[in-house]
Amino acid sequence: MQRFLVPACLCFSVLVSCNDDGAGLDRQPYDPTKPIEINEFYPDSGGIATPIIIEGSNFGSDTTGLKVFFKDSLGVKHPAGLVGSNGNKIFAMVPKLTYLKKVNIIVERTDKNAKTYAGTAEDYFVYKTETTVSTVLGKPEPDNQSMPTVGGDFSSATLSAPFAIVLDDEDNIFITERSFYTQSGYGGQGPKNEKGEGVASNLVIADTKSQSSTVILYNANFTNAPTFSGEAGNESVYMPEDDGLYFYQLLKSLSYAPRRRSLITGPDTKNVIEGNWKYSFVANKVDNMIYSVMWKGQLVRFNPSTRNVEVLLDKVIPDIPNARGQSGCNTYCIFSPTDPNMLYFAMEEYNMIGRVDVSKLANKDKATYKGEAYAGRSFIEGPVNGRGWEDGLLENARFLSPKQICFTTDGKLYIADSGNHCIRVIDTTAPKDKATVSTAIGLPQSPGFRDGGPEIAKFYHPTGVAVNADGSIVYVADHRNKVIRKLSIE
Repeated sequence: MQRFLVPACLCFSVLVSCNDDGAGLDRQPYDPTKPIEINEFYPDSGGIATPIIIEGSNFGSDTTGLKVFFKDSLGVKHPAGLVGSNGNKIFAMVPKLTYLKKVNIIVERTDKNAKTYAGTAEDYFVYKTETTVSTVLGKPEPDNQSMPTVGGDFSSATLSAPFAIVLDDEDNIFITERSFYTQSGYGGQGPKNEKGEGVASNLVIADTKSQSSTVILYNANFTNAPTFSGEAGNESVYMPEDDGLYFYQLLKSLSYAPRRRSLITGPDTKNVIEGNWKYSFVANKVDNMIYSVMWKGQLVRFNPSTRNVEVLLDKVIPDIPNARGQSGCNTYCIFSPTDPNMLYFAMEEYNMIGRVDVSKLANKDKATYKGEAYAGRSFIEGPVNGRGWEDGLLENARFLSPKQICFTTDGKLYIADSGNHCIRVIDTTAPKDKATVSTAIGLPQSPGFRDGGPEIAKFYHPTGVAVNADGSIVYVADHRNKVIRKLSIE
C-alpha cells in the first residue's frame, strides 16, 4: 500500500489545482449516452481516510451529482469523501466501514432529472480496520502470584486480578478484582491486598483524567460484573456479589463510597436468590431498572430505590448440561444502544450469545420462553462440540468462555472471549442472517502480552470489556496479565 501513497498525494494536489483554476489535466464532460466504467483503483486496500485513485471513463469532471460509494457485503453503501475528478480519474478518501473486509467501489452520477447512472469495479477493495492495543493501568506480570493491588499514578499503580469493569459518565473506570474458573479447569489468579495477601475481591477506581487509581475497598465479598446507572439524582455504580441478596452501590453524589445493600424478595422470589449466583448487573436506560441473568438462568430485575426483585423469565439458558456438566451458567448482560430494550447475554459455559426484548414479554410464557438464540455454533452442536474459535456468520461462530460484553454507540457488540485470549466483535445493526463474528484484536488461542496492532497484540484471559461515555474507546480487563488495556479503533 505504501508504494501508492506518494502518487496518490501527487494526484490529489493535481486534481485540487484543476478544480481550483480549470487548468492542468484534460477535463472530460460526462456523456449520459455512454456507460460509467471503472478500470482499476489503487491502493487495493486500506482503512478510514486512505487516499484512493479510481481510474476509468465517463466520470465527468463536474463533481455536481457525482458520488463514490463503498458497498459492503450486506448491501450498505458508505459514501466516500470525494475530492475531485478530471473525467477519467477520481480522487477520494475511504469512508469509515465495518469489520466486513471486501467491498465494492461504485461511481454514481445523478442528472438534473434525478436519474442515476452507475459503474461498479470488478475487483474488491479490502477494508482494513486499524485496531491497536495499549496498556493503561497496571504492570504486566502474568507469573507473579503475589502481585499486590496498590493505588497511585497509572505509571506506578498495580493490579492483582482485574476481572470486570464499567465506566461512568466521566470516564472513571470501576474495576472488580476476583479469581475465576474456565472450562479447561484453569483457576484465575486471585486478588491480593496491598501486602500481597490473598483476599476475595478488591474494588478499584481509575480516574482517566488525573491518570491515577484508588483502591476503595480491599477484601470485599466476591464481586462480579458491575453497571453504571445514569438515572438523574441517583447516578450510581452497582456491583453484584456472587451469592445471596447483597450488592454494592456506589453513589456518585457520595464520591462513590461503597455501600453494601440487600435485595428484597417476597414469597414468589425468595427461591430465586437462595442457592443461586448473580454474575452481572446492567442498567436499563428506559426504565432505570437493574437487570441480571442468574446462574440458574432466571432473568430478573430490581428497582434501585425499593430494591424489590421481580422475575421476568424463569430460565433463558438451555435445558441441557453446560460444558462442565452443570445445570447453570455464568451469564453477562448488556443492553443495545440502538435498540435500548434488547438485552444481549453471553452464556460462558454454553459458549453462546442470546438476546431478549424485555419490552415484549407480556404475551410470553414466563416458564418456557427463553428469548432468541443469537450467536454461537453451540446452539446447533451443543456447548462442548460447539466451543472453540471460529469467525464467520453468527450461526457458525465458535466461542470459548465468553465473559463480559459491551456496546459501542454504533451498535457493535464487543466480547471478552477469555478462553480464546482475544476480543471479538459483532455489528448487531446488520440483519441476523448476514451479521458476522470477527476477531477485533488478539491472536486466537495464543495467550501472552504484547501491545500493538492486530498482527501482534496478545492477551491472557481477557475477562472484562467496557466502553467510555461517548462510545469511542473500548477498555479491557486483561486478567492474567494484571492490567487494564485500551483499544483504539479507526
